[in-house]
Amino acid sequence: MTSKKVLTAAQIGCGKFAWNQDLVNLTAHPGVKLKWVCDVNQENARRAAEHFSVPCCTTDFLEALGDPEVDFIKIATTHEVHLPIIEAAAKAGKHIFCEKPMAMVDEEAYRIIHAVRRGGIKLCVDLNRRMSPAMQALRRKWLGHAANPQHNPWRYVETVRELLPEENLPHMMIRIQDESSSYGLGHLDPLSGGGEIIGESVHWLDLACWFFAPQLPCEITAWGSSRLSHGIHLRFDRGASMTLDFSCSGTFDFPKELYEVTDNAALFRSLHFVENDYYGMPENAPEFFAPQHDPFPEKGQGFAAFQAKYLANVAGSTNAKLQENATPLMPDKGHIAMLDGFVRAIQEDLPSPCDELAGFRSTYLAQRAIESLELKRTLSIPLEKITPCIL
Repeated sequence: MTSKKVLTAAQIGCGKFAWNQDLVNLTAHPGVKLKWVCDVNQENARRAAEHFSVPCCTTDFLEALGDPEVDFIKIATTHEVHLPIIEAAAKAGKHIFCEKPMAMVDEEAYRIIHAVRRGGIKLCVDLNRRMSPAMQALRRKWLGHAANPQHNPWRYVETVRELLPEENLPHMMIRIQDESSSYGLGHLDPLSGGGEIIGESVHWLDLACWFFAPQLPCEITAWGSSRLSHGIHLRFDRGASMTLDFSCSGTFDFPKELYEVTDNAALFRSLHFVENDYYGMPENAPEFFAPQHDPFPEKGQGFAAFQAKYLANVAGSTNAKLQENATPLMPDKGHIAMLDGFVRAIQEDLPSPCDELAGFRSTYLAQRAIESLELKRTLSIPLEKITPCIL
């Protein structure tokens, strides 16, 4: 716990993601002073320092770690260098906010857990979907219904016979339709990126583990390509399950993420983090969530409005990606809430909102999914693997 009202931070990695999220969020946060930017490319570090008015820039992250004023670092580098940066930061007594995936393989994740716990510092992995307002609301609604199911009078609910065991188990369906052009070759490189199961689907593996906690995953099946389009089915030890359908042959002309949870004769649906809809229960008014960045607030709320805003934003542009960078339209996927939670965790000595064990689990499950895909069979997830005993 610290008495400091404002924490001093260092940004490690100044690429595209850092410009879109980290540098914007850190410099805007009232509880953070961004003192350092670091990138192996000196020009990247210099441009970030100038644009965001950061006083110190360097190509050597150890220089930032050697600053006694620095309380935590934010890592937004390629995946393969997370481990040495985290080990050095933990040894220096700095708290760590790390981009996903925390690690690319299990052994790296184990070493990170060792380093963090022996260093006595807090680590947060930016598996941000669990912190998005829409996902938080969806889980609250589902838990409330699970505790006290209420159904609309016109709904058909089986009463003639006793339900079979598998008829009333919660299931989460996640549909991701993406454009393959959104992923650079570095994201797909086996060394620096690892492909989309490691680089992206850790998000949804973590989300399912958070959503269905305290259930633990016990079985995984995957198919497709570990590099791009794929599917994953994850089963939990008390019967819940998640199915992910990740396609890289879609279009940004339609929002990327759809979530549906079915349980106890009800449907809980989240449309790209801007609208939640509920069916099969009396209290089923839709909920709307403001985007993180919205150049057209006058166009209203919800999913249809978000689509209209997107079309207005890219109208007349010959490069939608460049237009999005100039005037970003972005749903609230939980980036700011994750940063808020991590800052509070340091200041008030609270648990990290997404700690090193959660980071390990998402990496472990991603690796098992790749193994399942290659072997073309379902794999068990032993209890001792998903709950490692690490001092």
